[in-house]
Amino acid sequence: MKSFILAMLLSVFTGTAMSQADSSALLRQAELKLQSRNATVSSILTDNVYASLHPMTSFREVIRKQAVAEVLSIAGENEPGKKIKVVATVKNKEGQPVGNALIYLYQTDSRGWYAADAPHVLLNEGDFRHARLFGYAKTDKNGKIELHTVKPAGYPNSDLPAHIHVHVTADGYRPYGTEFLFKDDERLKGEILNRAVINGGMIGMPERAEAPFTQKFSYEIKLTKK
Repeated sequence: MKSFILAMLLSVFTGTAMSQADSSALLRQAELKLQSRNATVSSILTDNVYASLHPMTSFREVIRKQAVAEVLSIAGENEPGKKIKVVATVKNKEGQPVGNALIYLYQTDSRGWYAADAPHVLLNEGDFRHARLFGYAKTDKNGKIELHTVKPAGYPNSDLPAHIHVHVTADGYRPYGTEFLFKDDERLKGEILNRAVINGGMIGMPERAEAPFTQKFSYEIKLTKK
């Protein structure tokens, strides 16, 4: 009952109200496709059929469990905004790649909104647990992941720069959290830039990218052993 109430409350913020039966059937459909390898995490996350499930904890848990080392797309073809490619490499302090690390990413859209119809989600840890644009992926043997998405925007009525939230877990290492920021962001200057660096944000330089991407950004994450 609690999960149904939460799903319905979340639908108010996302504008995707649906019945419990409908959402359960869609969730099971997505899960079976992933388990049978008839779909990838990216194809599920970018399919509008499952858009209403994105804020739901149960859907996100399915995505987490099915994460593998593959290119992760979290924004569909019709998602407004500049298409970007993000490449992240996870290493330990000795510079060795960390394979099979689980990476959770979430971000705003091109409006600076986490939810479909609101800048923020206000329930149960809000944006962290229910952002519309999110994904899970595992690093390959070289410690890399590749993310295909749209460039996020900073929050409306705020001076905070655009960013992608990143959380990394790996066996034998301490959990790590950071934000991927963009050097060409007009908000990222002066004291705001200084604060971003002090707070552990990572700033990527824009690089040339092949179509359909307008830019590429690269980041390197260093993990500390437990």
